[in-house]
Amino acid sequence: MPLDTPIIPKHLYSLARANILSPNALEYALRRIGTVPDAAAWRRFIDKLLLLLGTTLLLAGILFFFAYNWADLSRFVKFAVLEFGVLSMAVFASWQLRHLSGQVALLAAAVLLGVLLAVYGQTYQTGADAFGLFLAWAILILPWVLVSQFAPLWLLLLLLLNLSLILYWEQVIQLYSYYQRTQLFLILFILNSVAMIAWEYAYRKGVVWLQGKWFSGILFAAMLTTLVIPILFAIVDFYDWQERPLFAVTALLYISVTALALWYYRYGRRDLLLLAMSLLGVIVVFSTLFIKLLPMSSPISWLILALLVIGQATLASQWLRMQSYG
Repeated sequence: MPLDTPIIPKHLYSLARANILSPNALEYALRRIGTVPDAAAWRRFIDKLLLLLGTTLLLAGILFFFAYNWADLSRFVKFAVLEFGVLSMAVFASWQLRHLSGQVALLAAAVLLGVLLAVYGQTYQTGADAFGLFLAWAILILPWVLVSQFAPLWLLLLLLLNLSLILYWEQVIQLYSYYQRTQLFLILFILNSVAMIAWEYAYRKGVVWLQGKWFSGILFAAMLTTLVIPILFAIVDFYDWQERPLFAVTALLYISVTALALWYYRYGRRDLLLLAMSLLGVIVVFSTLFIKLLPMSSPISWLILALLVIGQATLASQWLRMQSYG
């Protein structure tokens, strides 16, 4: 190994397996390269955790305040409290936008803006569909999202767009069969996969505020879920594929995406969490397929299914363990 090659955890684990590094030396080396957090890293983590927890509790308190006192509050008080909250949070965020406290304040302002829209709809009984509320909410916070450079605010925008699509499908299109819902989930998959690809591009370009691995985990989980659900629909309606070609498209898309994810997160950018998510999706799909094919009225079928799940989980965990050291 060249001397100028950066040390990564797998190199240290290899030295430890060869008895070149003692357990204490391995732990020290992992701390030095940042894999195992030191005391300062733990303090920063706890500071951020408490700030986010405090903001969450504050927002929950405001929501429950309105829920409990709704009938006793006048329109003026309802709007005054919420508008003051949105304005004060936004003003504070404008002063501290490049600090975590200001970014969290902007996130709180974005959440309170949604509450304000909901209160407006309830007070004046506009009769608008729920998808319109979430879509308007997403549009109104878009400028804040663009200037924030704060990953949780981008996640809120993505969540609102997903909810808008789902509620539009439920309230306007009103198509309820498995095949019709497959169309919805494929649209959601496109939305979430675009977000995932954009994150991967920004991560490789070194965008500082998008370097957190937790963000990619949430995006990948959303993308994979919106693809696994329609493939499960296709398995349930397995015998109707000739009349429903979208099921075949979904199956090919799932196989392609899973194979690409397993290759990329093994050889392109090593990420054991996303590899584990991909394998979990494979276990769910294969188990559902066997449930469809086996006569589940027989106790033997349940035994076979249990052994199948255990075998898949064992193979997946062993493979992941090899990747962590490989």
